[in-house]
Amino acid sequence: PIDWLGSTQWSKVSMVLPTTWGVGGMIVIYLASLQAVPQHLYEAARLDGARFWRQFWHVTLPLISPVVYFNLIMTIITLLQVFIIPYIMTKGGPARSTLFYVQYIYDTAFRFLRMGYASAMAWILFLVIMLLTLIATWATAKRIYYSAD
Repeated sequence: PIDWLGSTQWSKVSMVLPTTWGVGGMIVIYLASLQAVPQHLYEAARLDGARFWRQFWHVTLPLISPVVYFNLIMTIITLLQVFIIPYIMTKGGPARSTLFYVQYIYDTAFRFLRMGYASAMAWILFLVIMLLTLIATWATAKRIYYSAD
C-alpha cells in the first residue's frame, strides 16, 4: 500500500484530495453567473451567425468576467493561506514536505514563541497577497465588464 502521509513523494498529493472540496463553492458562483446571462444576447449572436465558441468568447465570457475576476482573487488568497488541511493531516509532513508558509508562521509564533518574527512574516504574507491582488486587478482592468443595470 501507498504511505500517503508518511512519504515525501505522496504527502503533497494527499493534500490535493481534501482541497478539492472547496471547488464546489466556486462552481456554484460560476453557475449563478452563467444563469444570469440574458438569453436574448445568445439569440442575437445566433442570428448574426455566431457558433458556440464565438458566443462563449463574445457574449458569455465578457458578462461573467467580474465573477472570473472574483474567483481568481479568492483562489490566490486561498492558495497563499493554506493551513488547516496540512496541519491536521501531517503537521508539516515527513521532512517538512507539507510545511506551508502560514503553518511556518504558526509554528514560529506558538511553538518557538517568537511573536515579533511571526508578526513580521504575517505582514510579508499580507503584502504579497496585496501585491498579487493589485497585479491581477491591473492585468484584468480593461477586460472586466460591469453592466450599467
